[in-house]
Amino acid sequence: MKFLGYFLILIFGAAGGWYARQAYVAHPAPAQVPTRAALARQAAAGNAEAAYQLGEMYLTTQGGAAEPSAAVEYLRLAAWKNFAPAQNELARFYEEGLAGVTKNATEGLFWRMAAACAGSAEAQQTVKEAFVQNPEVYAQALAVFTAYQQARVGSGESALAFANQLAKGGALNEDAEESLKWLTEAAAQKIPSAQAQLGLKYAQGLGVAKDETKAFSLLAPAAEAGDPLAQLYWGRRAYTQSAAEGGPDYAEAFKWFMSAADKGNTEAQYLTGVMYMQGQGTEKSVSKALQAFSRAAEGGHASAQYVVGQSYYKGLGIRRNMREARKWLSKAAANGNQAAKNLLEEIK
Repeated sequence: MKFLGYFLILIFGAAGGWYARQAYVAHPAPAQVPTRAALARQAAAGNAEAAYQLGEMYLTTQGGAAEPSAAVEYLRLAAWKNFAPAQNELARFYEEGLAGVTKNATEGLFWRMAAACAGSAEAQQTVKEAFVQNPEVYAQALAVFTAYQQARVGSGESALAFANQLAKGGALNEDAEESLKWLTEAAAQKIPSAQAQLGLKYAQGLGVAKDETKAFSLLAPAAEAGDPLAQLYWGRRAYTQSAAEGGPDYAEAFKWFMSAADKGNTEAQYLTGVMYMQGQGTEKSVSKALQAFSRAAEGGHASAQYVVGQSYYKGLGIRRNMREARKWLSKAAANGNQAAKNLLEEIK
């Protein structure tokens, strides 16, 4: 009973708690139904009820053609703002696989939990029934809902964890827009991994407008704090500097690659091997290069696996060993490395 007891505490905890303060009060229906355009403007300004009404309109032909995908988009917008009617409606879509969404019992129950905490008696009853009838789904939904609650009360690490969960999908369907919101929150709290991930989005224009100034302002402190993704970025930037920027700075690149490699980043390990092999930014050392390539290969890096396999096949810096060559070339080929596939065909 501990799961149910914990959840009921969330719902019926101290009066005036966070969720109680956020619950929406029902408003009387407007005398005149606003247009879709008017509701869209209000929704864009953050009005959850307007987003809900617009979502309901898109489910029908009221005010225009029915557009189920737009309906889901606006219902999600209202649901993330803790508007219980939208949460219940969205829950129903996931429970039954309606309006084009993929059926997902865990996400459906997640939204019922959110609606329950926002004061919906209907949702509270559904959550209680789920605890008895489907404890596995209940436990999964509660775990995700707990992460959501922790993110909402201001934990930077929790915001990052929830952002990553929404980015990759799983228990909840993928939601890039909401993921970006929580990632931004985590970065604002100076969580290095969040700063690195958000900085890379700005550097590459992924889901946001490309902005190098913002990218640098996030990636610089993340790298200094030891985040391997940020360090890999600075290493690559130093390695590929244009002539106008002074040309490649191999010493700087090697420094960042080594730091990221020591933290287990396989791409950095591979690039460290490349620099050792070519003597860029460090002394040339085939043995150290092979050590770096081997670390990356063990971590699943396809190009490193190919290099290791080729080295065993040709006896480059290591004793020739066809068994090891086939082993690593096969791993690289299975990871999509075309050069490894070609070499395997040659040595059959």
